[in-house]
Amino acid sequence: MAFNLQTPFSIFIFVCSISSLFASNSLCSSDDLFANGDGFSPALGTWYGDPRGAGSGGACGWANDVQSPPYSAMIAAGNSRIYLQGKGCGDCYQIKCSREPYCSSNPITVTITDECPGACNNVPFHFDLSGTAFGAMANPGQVDNLRNLGQVDIQFRRVPCYYGRTNIAFKIDAKTNPNWFATAIEFEDGDGGLSSVEISPAGSQQFVPMKNIWGAVWEADVSPSFHGPYSFKLKSPTGKVVVASNVVPNGFVPGQTYFSDVNF
Repeated sequence: MAFNLQTPFSIFIFVCSISSLFASNSLCSSDDLFANGDGFSPALGTWYGDPRGAGSGGACGWANDVQSPPYSAMIAAGNSRIYLQGKGCGDCYQIKCSREPYCSSNPITVTITDECPGACNNVPFHFDLSGTAFGAMANPGQVDNLRNLGQVDIQFRRVPCYYGRTNIAFKIDAKTNPNWFATAIEFEDGDGGLSSVEISPAGSQQFVPMKNIWGAVWEADVSPSFHGPYSFKLKSPTGKVVVASNVVPNGFVPGQTYFSDVNF
């Protein structure tokens, strides 16, 4: 049974866990966003929901995409909740626990995928993991025993994101129409988030700035003449730029996810 630590003023950021199998690949950046050396800080770890649930996208705008690859292809795929003092959608963190005999002390990597307002159990840092992600921190044969603890002291640090062969994707907002276009953007390697997004219509070399309205969702006011296929210029928090050309077709379907052929 999960240990329920919600309060009326709680903030939770859902994250989807990625196995420590990918940890060595994710530690390849020297950007200032990421800690040098060990860099781990203490936090509280709990879990909620189905012990082996895949999780959901929630307020970052990714909905059930986290139940599909690359998330579901990872050994520790699963949703979790966390308060990280304003850290945003797409940020990646390593977490680990060392309590004997339950924990392996091997880090798993998590990506923030959702949030809601408040504070989390009145502690500075709190990862409320899915049962799958929580269990991924366990020693062999100790998964259920670790879950039965309900909570455990953990350590965490910010790391670059790495999604293997998966490129940046655009999940079209269900309310998109000929006069308003919005999309949630996911799977950014490296920094994990975006500092700016611009959109360009078919046959144009000029990009129009988009606005981040909530979570990982970016929007722009358009007109029926502003049509696809759409291209996007994406800038990371550390200034890296990629262009996803003709990624969203003219006959796109609201609610569907379209994958580019680029990543950071």
